[in-house]
Amino acid sequence: MENKNKYIIKNLIILVTICVIVILVGSNWILIKEKELLFQKYSNIGASFQDKINSLIETKKNATLAIALTLSENDKVKETLLLEKDSNYDLTELSEKLRKYTDFKNVWFHIIDERGVSVYRSWTDNKNDKVKNFRLDLQDILKKPEVKNSISVGIYDITFKSMVPIYKNEKFIGILECITHFNSITKEIKNSDAVEPIILVDKLFTSQLKEQSFTKIFLKDYYIANLSVSSELLKYLESQDLEEFLKIKDYLIKDRNLIVNIPIIEEGIKLANMLVFQDINKINISEINEFKNRAFLYLILFVLFLCFIISIWNYYIYTKRLKEINTILEETVSDAVVRNDEKNKIIFQQNKMAAMGEMIGNIAHQWRQPLSIITTAASSIKLKKELNILDEDEYYKSLDYIINASNYLSNTIDDFQYYFSPNKSKNIFYSEDLINKLLKLISVEFKKNNINVIKKIENVEILNYENEILQVLINIVNNAKDELIKDNTLLIGYVFIDLYKANGNLIITIKDNAGGIKEEIIDRIFEPYFTTKHQSKGTGIGLYMSEEIIVKHIKGTIKVSNEKYTYLDKQHFGACFEITIPL
Repeated sequence: MENKNKYIIKNLIILVTICVIVILVGSNWILIKEKELLFQKYSNIGASFQDKINSLIETKKNATLAIALTLSENDKVKETLLLEKDSNYDLTELSEKLRKYTDFKNVWFHIIDERGVSVYRSWTDNKNDKVKNFRLDLQDILKKPEVKNSISVGIYDITFKSMVPIYKNEKFIGILECITHFNSITKEIKNSDAVEPIILVDKLFTSQLKEQSFTKIFLKDYYIANLSVSSELLKYLESQDLEEFLKIKDYLIKDRNLIVNIPIIEEGIKLANMLVFQDINKINISEINEFKNRAFLYLILFVLFLCFIISIWNYYIYTKRLKEINTILEETVSDAVVRNDEKNKIIFQQNKMAAMGEMIGNIAHQWRQPLSIITTAASSIKLKKELNILDEDEYYKSLDYIINASNYLSNTIDDFQYYFSPNKSKNIFYSEDLINKLLKLISVEFKKNNINVIKKIENVEILNYENEILQVLINIVNNAKDELIKDNTLLIGYVFIDLYKANGNLIITIKDNAGGIKEEIIDRIFEPYFTTKHQSKGTGIGLYMSEEIIVKHIKGTIKVSNEKYTYLDKQHFGACFEITIPL
């Protein structure tokens, strides 16, 4: 048997171990694969953003150059450069048309003569200043006229700048400069890809942008070049380390955002960084989730299949061993039930014997006076008969005394005999009779110790185990008596017995004014052999047996609490037992 147990345990351990290993290895592989797929997905998105933005930048550079090349051949532009006095030529109308019909919402035009003097600016009335003195790129093109298409940071913004030499009869007469902004690019990717872009111009250019910047937006010494930047994004970035974002190579996942960094570099110099923020909840990863769910499903099916195979393999041993265990358990339970019944019988008998001892004391108290009457009457008859002074009236009167006292003794025996009756069948009785029997059995001790019983009884017909209910009530009132006797401060002890019918149940409450039960032990008073009395006065089985009788035999409930109440305009405090018996 022992070898079989070891074999079964060994196989169970092997089964569990294999399943755990398979689940751990499989789950780990699935999670690693999920990370790889997510990395690939996010990397592809990041690369796609980079390609798209670089393409948009290149497209806008070329479009800006195309506008500049076209205008450089315009006769009115050439005429503006050749006129000795001021020209009224204005490209504002062209800017407005570009704003209305194209993505070029902010196009600036600048005409510079061959001396490096500004003769026209579309965004301001300022002109006739020698701009070549503070622009190195202009100095180079004046020395060697050629088309130049670039991205640069000036005093207003980071812009696309196309400079085209203007010739008249093959003579160099000046330069047309066309300037466009990044705002259309950020709007394009924001609208088409549902992302939040932001352009941060390098700190190297912050000082020159402070006074006349186009957007007037700065964040931690970084100039923000896109006018349409989200206010929520700016607020978020206020609390973040921008340097962490500007160092991103592929992508970064932070605060449920996919963040991509696209540096804007011109001639080896980093001018700005475009950061693109996309809510990862809006990224379609359904194929990855599908892979993950399918992989876990296959893993579960594999583990179940593995368990099934191993279970079939051990089927015979398992079933046989389970039958043996069931047989052993049935025997064990049967033995435990028998032992418990025997224990309860012993406890019940102990409780009965304890109650019997107390009842015998009560009998002795109740019989003392009637026996004394009988003895006195019989002695008187004998003495007077010997002295020949016994008359007939006195003779009959003494015999009446003896007969009445004997009847009282007989009734007392009937009361106690009923209490100790072994009858275990239900009988019909009335609640008033039950309480009257209780009071007869306890009256001598209660009167002796100056304890008053206050009863309020609704007379109810009951079909139940009268003798057992009576035993429970005696246990409770005797406990109350013992506690009242212990309290030397009480002049009068009270036991209140209320009995009434409610919701198809018989409710019995018994409370005293003995000061209650200590809170630290009140939950233990129904435990067997638990008592607060001296060993010579208590066994600790009375309340245990009371609960056994009420709960297991009568199918009712018994509970105890401490209660404060008023009686005869005086505050009292004591234990309160409540018994509920189904009718």
